[in-house]
Amino acid sequence: MPAKFLRVLILENQSFQRAIAVKILGQLGCREVFEACDGTGALALLDRIGRVDVVVCDVRMEGMDGLEFIHRAARAALIGGVIVSSGLHAEVRRAMAQWVNGLGIAFLGDVGKPLHLDSMRLALEGSRQPVVLALPAPAPAGGVSAADIRRGLACNEFVACYLPRCDLGNGEVRGVDVLARWHHPHLGPLEQNRFMPVLENTALLDDLLLTLLEQGLELQRELFSSGQMLRMSFALHLEQLGRRGLTRRIKSLMQFQRSMGQGVAFELSFAEPGQPTVIHLESLVRLRLLGCALALGEFGSHAGSLQRLCQLPFNEVRTSARFMHELEQQPRHRAVLRGCLGIARSLGLGITVTGVESPEQHLLLMDMGCTLGQGRYFAPLLSAEELLRRLGSGARNG
Repeated sequence: MPAKFLRVLILENQSFQRAIAVKILGQLGCREVFEACDGTGALALLDRIGRVDVVVCDVRMEGMDGLEFIHRAARAALIGGVIVSSGLHAEVRRAMAQWVNGLGIAFLGDVGKPLHLDSMRLALEGSRQPVVLALPAPAPAGGVSAADIRRGLACNEFVACYLPRCDLGNGEVRGVDVLARWHHPHLGPLEQNRFMPVLENTALLDDLLLTLLEQGLELQRELFSSGQMLRMSFALHLEQLGRRGLTRRIKSLMQFQRSMGQGVAFELSFAEPGQPTVIHLESLVRLRLLGCALALGEFGSHAGSLQRLCQLPFNEVRTSARFMHELEQQPRHRAVLRGCLGIARSLGLGITVTGVESPEQHLLLMDMGCTLGQGRYFAPLLSAEELLRRLGSGARNG
């Protein structure tokens, strides 16, 4: 919203600094500017006047410090965003931003001291942008149970959807991740995060995987008949590898679909605790012997990623989307991503960078030498029909 409509609270111990802040905000057009000299007084003021859009706060205050004030005000939904006026070190500022966003409010920057008109203007402009927060996955929909999922699988209610992996040079789709969407008869379409928690640690994971594999391989055959080869990637959980019958079922299905293993990949993220056993290793070897690729997902984001590459027969990796968050502003994120790319090249592994959301990130990745990316900048999750249109295939048009 325009600055004149913003409600701003200045929280500052020093009266001189408060006066400067009031003057600058007035010059920027802010009409509702409130002042407080300590955290206790600021909370009392907010109780009287209600929520403000922005608080300009020095976190190094005596008494109730700025962090305690921000925590209490955010929990009470009394502030929308925070501008820090403390001149924090870059790494402290980065941690501060993560903490503030974790409270559900926007971190708009650190304008330092003394205050300047231009830096305050830039910070306030950030308050006019929608804040995208990492929200927890919604709880499974009411009424969804393992028995309901079993019924849905038997009734063919689970449909494969496809998340493209694209060539950074020309935007062409080089492969897809195959995900599930449940067309529930009463609850409507449900994405994976609505039912996967119910499936975890059950054999139904295998049934869902085979359902997706069958649909994906059928689509792959259609594309192949029109002269196109598209790589399909499927998620695997560590506990699934402990069930020796799963790889036999995968092999039978691939033989039935006359699938070439080179067009199929299985990805493990190791987000869950647990160490691979000899049975897990046997299952991975069997998948490689089928010609399938094995990918290490969330590469670099979990302890032991490098050890996994040494232990297990992976031939590609996929980075965590969290590395793309604020890639343009965070040197550490860029350094970690460069490190992942360098390790992959040194080991001869394919690598996909996920979470690409903007043309700026696209250009940065190309400068780093990355060739394959995934994210909403390139394409959203697509149905089979949408994917065929994206590929320009006539496989289902005849």
